[in-house]
Amino acid sequence: MQKDINTSDLILTADWHIRSDVPENRKDDFLHAQEKKIDFILAQSDKYQASILIAGDLGNKPKWENWLLEKYIKKFKAHSQRIYVLPGQHDLPCHRLDKLPESGIGVLAASLAIKLLDLEMIFCGGKCPVFPFPFGKEVVNIEDYDKGQKYSGYYNLVAVIHQLIVKSKLWVAQENFTYAKSLLEKFPCYNLIVSGDNHQSFIEKYKDRILVNPGSIMRSTVAQYDHLPKIYLWKAKNNSVETIDIPIKSALDVFDLSYSEDEKKKDERMSAFVDSLQMDGEVKMSFKKNLERFFRKNRVNQKVKDKIFMSLEKGKYKKGG
Repeated sequence: MQKDINTSDLILTADWHIRSDVPENRKDDFLHAQEKKIDFILAQSDKYQASILIAGDLGNKPKWENWLLEKYIKKFKAHSQRIYVLPGQHDLPCHRLDKLPESGIGVLAASLAIKLLDLEMIFCGGKCPVFPFPFGKEVVNIEDYDKGQKYSGYYNLVAVIHQLIVKSKLWVAQENFTYAKSLLEKFPCYNLIVSGDNHQSFIEKYKDRILVNPGSIMRSTVAQYDHLPKIYLWKAKNNSVETIDIPIKSALDVFDLSYSEDEKKKDERMSAFVDSLQMDGEVKMSFKKNLERFFRKNRVNQKVKDKIFMSLEKGKYKKGG
């Protein structure tokens, strides 16, 4: 079946966080559930003959175990002309784009199992130009991105980004995020913006343009008890989006919720305490993000930053991810 070159259908998804270990509080066969969800998305790609656009964090950590690489190289190679991956912070050693060859997704790309979206515009799924903004790269207008080259002769233009985009604040004192509507207002050159990093799923519309934040495909923490994983089928011809639910089991079947009421109360008190922690107007919710903020403010040498991030990553590997 040959596609109409003007449709350029894409499956929009993000934050797969492929991993070899089992998250705390999951009591099911997590690795099997992870593979089943990925197989479902690949099957939708076959069904709709649509390319898969992954807006960052394909992996849960930069370096993958050999057996995990072997499994997904084989699985993805059957779809290698359709899988496009934007690097997110979990994909990048030391959060650095120039270290991609050392990463798991770098190996997948070198094996021709996926196509990487790094800093070059790429035609994805037909006639549609996709402008990638990996983790650490701010979104810019097309004129700034591609030195004034015109794309008015093409169907809808797409930007894919990996940064924290929200429809509304995730908690009252949240800082360092961008509202979806503000991003659409600021960059009218893009008909569709696909964002990763925020694990919630939502769509924001402004005039005739759309932002899709697909959210994570797995429920990795109890905080995602009510999360309903989704992918989105995008039709370029009319810039429309169709939601496709990923099949899941009941949260009661996958999460261990056996901790006591006393522990729940302790968790609530701790959450309230963390929410109240502020310094210079910034809430200290993410250690890595706080480090990055400290580095920027104090102009820390790149070699020092690399050593710190490498130490953190080595610590995670010793604990099994």
